[in-house]
Amino acid sequence: MKNIIVAIDLGTQSSRAAVVRQGGEILGISQTLHELEAPHEGWAQQRPDQWWDEICQCIQQVMRDTGVLPEQLAAVSCCGQMAGPVGIDTEGELTTPWAQLWCDKRCAEQVEALHAAHDEKALMQLAANTANPAWTGLKVRWEKDHRPESYERTRWYLVPKDYINFKLTGVAAADHTEASLSFLYDANTQDYSQPLADAVGVDLAKFAPLHNAYDVIGSVTAEAQKLTGIPTGTPVVAGAGDFPASMLGFGIIGEDVVADVTGTSSLLAGHSPEPVIDPAIQNMRHIVDGWVPFTILDCGGMSMKWCKELMSSVNGECSYEQLIAAAEDVEAASDGLFFFPYMRGERRSENVNSKGGYFGISTEHNAAHFTRSVMEGVAFAMGKDAGIFRSCGLELTTIMSVGGGTRNQLWNNIKAAVLNLPMQISPEPEAGIKGCALLGEKAAGFIDDVGAEAIARRQASNTVTPDPEWVETYAKGQKEYNRIYDHMLGFWS
Repeated sequence: MKNIIVAIDLGTQSSRAAVVRQGGEILGISQTLHELEAPHEGWAQQRPDQWWDEICQCIQQVMRDTGVLPEQLAAVSCCGQMAGPVGIDTEGELTTPWAQLWCDKRCAEQVEALHAAHDEKALMQLAANTANPAWTGLKVRWEKDHRPESYERTRWYLVPKDYINFKLTGVAAADHTEASLSFLYDANTQDYSQPLADAVGVDLAKFAPLHNAYDVIGSVTAEAQKLTGIPTGTPVVAGAGDFPASMLGFGIIGEDVVADVTGTSSLLAGHSPEPVIDPAIQNMRHIVDGWVPFTILDCGGMSMKWCKELMSSVNGECSYEQLIAAAEDVEAASDGLFFFPYMRGERRSENVNSKGGYFGISTEHNAAHFTRSVMEGVAFAMGKDAGIFRSCGLELTTIMSVGGGTRNQLWNNIKAAVLNLPMQISPEPEAGIKGCALLGEKAAGFIDDVGAEAIARRQASNTVTPDPEWVETYAKGQKEYNRIYDHMLGFWS
């Protein structure tokens, strides 16, 4: 019986493959860790051929571990880290041995040139976003300017999950969620935009045709079968970026739900019928109807990883549990110590090259203050963005907190107090995999409406209620954080 979906999650820190039974039960996951390379300031890159090798190994491993048979596989669905252009030529060979990642800032010069040459407000009305180095189209323009031979040889620029799909099927395809964050996509027509491509200065013909995330784009080839064990002819869906796939997997659908998604990055995201046009807000097409207005902190969850590595380098290996326990003994607001978590820059045009920092250090502060301040700094960054959401008319009544960051209960309590909102904590640790599986189930004919099914499967384990004393303390801290932030706008340019 064909009742198993192969769900692939190509992340910034790992490649993973899972087998998921019809209905959403994850039978097993295989994972291979990888690192990002940063050979120059502001760069972040990885090797696409390594991704493919890892994915093949993970698929074979998870099928061995679970005993799932090839004849049980109904469809393949992939999500992945977003906005990292992978170039291939007409033979399917890589033209970009190293792919720029979503957090790579090397194309800041191209962004500045775009701002200087065009009316930013007019472009924003088309793209529903301001130009910044995160977007795929600007990264491709960097390739054109700095690697012209590679650019000319490239037939397709594919984002990471689309590259995996190409290796599985031989078909170049894209989906609307990823395209909407390319700065080559007209939010009004919901299709590629020639005027935007002209402004960016790239050839629109190098970008793959658009599909819905749950559309079947092709089937597994004989060559891919040899490497993965997935039978030839198994349907493969277009898939989506890991962020929108997680939004689907968590059931973040409907205007009454706003999500705090803390993984490597941290996002504050909602669901709106139309884009929210504001320079401080970014907009992405949802997998279902409508848009996801969001703000993103590139170094949100990664800030805690950095903090752990910093403390471990001084005192020997520290666990997250040890760091959190020490931070719990520090008063709310860390005795005036502020952490600004912009260690990989920011999406705002004035702050693309910003750095992280501590502000307000005194002789009374110790290591525990610095740790707690990291958690508070990420929460204050969210609080600043929540204020922007409200000023744009978005309702914030309840936050659903999702992602790996939810395992840190102290952080949950801090966020709830900073936002002064109850936070529903999702127990789902594998939203990307679950979202992928939903897309595969749709393709296999197991479900009719991925949005309705995602809502039906949505769950929250408990609700964190803001501590009134902390709310008052953090309200004062938020004002001070915002004041310092406003003074730093443009400092790093």
